Amino acid sequence: MSVNTFGFDSTTLRDSSPESNSPGSPSFGNTMFDPYSGMSNHGSSYSLPTQSLHPSVSPEDQLRAELLALRQRLREAEAEAARWRVALEELRTKELVPKPFCIPTPPPSASFQEDWKARTELRTKIFCSLNRAGNALCAWHDSRRERRSFPPRNAPPGYLNCGCTHEEALFEESLARHGVGSYYPGESVRMDPALRNPLLRLLQQRYGYKDGDFERNSVTGEWLKGEGAAYWRSQIHAGSSSRRRVEIDRH
Repeated sequence: MSVNTFGFDSTTLRDSSPESNSPGSPSFGNTMFDPYSGMSNHGSSYSLPTQSLHPSVSPEDQLRAELLALRQRLREAEAEAARWRVALEELRTKELVPKPFCIPTPPPSASFQEDWKARTELRTKIFCSLNRAGNALCAWHDSRRERRSFPPRNAPPGYLNCGCTHEEALFEESLARHGVGSYYPGESVRMDPALRNPLLRLLQQRYGYKDGDFERNSVTGEWLKGEGAAYWRSQIHAGSSSRRRVEIDRH
């Protein structure tokens, strides 16, 4: 007794021969495989679809789309660059336009320079002169009992006995008259040399500051009223060598 393990008809297998499936046989071409059911379709007229359910984009269409996208990005970049060029040109134009507060002060004439030099010398005589003890001191050190840098009447030219320079002493007085710090004994706020001297050097290096610059008209370059050498000369002639007397006379 034989068992058909695979469920095939042995007779059919025996009767089948290559000739029965040859092109000339009646059953040739009548058996087709159904890709969706996985079974053979005998004698049916079913055929595979000629087009896929999701047709893909052709390479030519894909390249054309990428080219259009690149052109759009190029136009956007050119527009952005144009906006930056306009903004840069506007900025340059604004920088070239002179502003009222940036108009440089006219250079001083020869006669004004002579008056300026005389003014500085007169102020030096008033504010850098020796006191009764033979010391010339700035306002800061004059109010403090500190050791002097130089003995009485032995300070080097251009220096005070406290070690400060004539320029620093005049700068201190000028700042005080413009409301920056104070100058005379009894006033609350004084200009510490640790702040005063670096500020003076900064102004000298950056702006070429000289004593009297704060008292000039920034547009015309002339002295403000009552700030020329004539005023300080009148103080010398009047014998007002006292710092307090000078300030009282000015107010």
